[in-house]
Amino acid sequence: MSASIDYNGDPKLIMLSMVAALFAAVMAWQLNRLLEYLPERFLFILAPLQEEAVKTIPAIYMGAAIFFTHMFFGAAEGLWEILSHRRNGLYAGLAALASHSTFGSIAALTYTLVDAVLPAILAGYLVHLSWNYMVRILAGH
Repeated sequence: MSASIDYNGDPKLIMLSMVAALFAAVMAWQLNRLLEYLPERFLFILAPLQEEAVKTIPAIYMGAAIFFTHMFFGAAEGLWEILSHRRNGLYAGLAALASHSTFGSIAALTYTLVDAVLPAILAGYLVHLSWNYMVRILAGH
């Protein structure tokens, strides 16, 4: 299993990370649709947790890189933001790429340090939750 932040020259690592990210994006989209039925405070807490889990767990068990899986997930979310033609879509898309790459760096580093899945998920989740909270405050919610 790989938790590398650095590209080691193996194209298989990149391909596995893309597959894991695509799987995670589809799963997150479906799970977020289910979470929409919950009160907003639960959605705010649970959405980042499920996203971090669906990115980190497949990456580890598929042998993909945690960082690249998160980064490609962020690219997919960013592309969706840009193509949705929502206000500030380009900036939201770039923020998605940057933030998910950051969450991936933290999850990968945590996994490298403790060699355990749950702390890696929780580390990414706490930063993701903090990011969402900051974005809500800046947006005036």
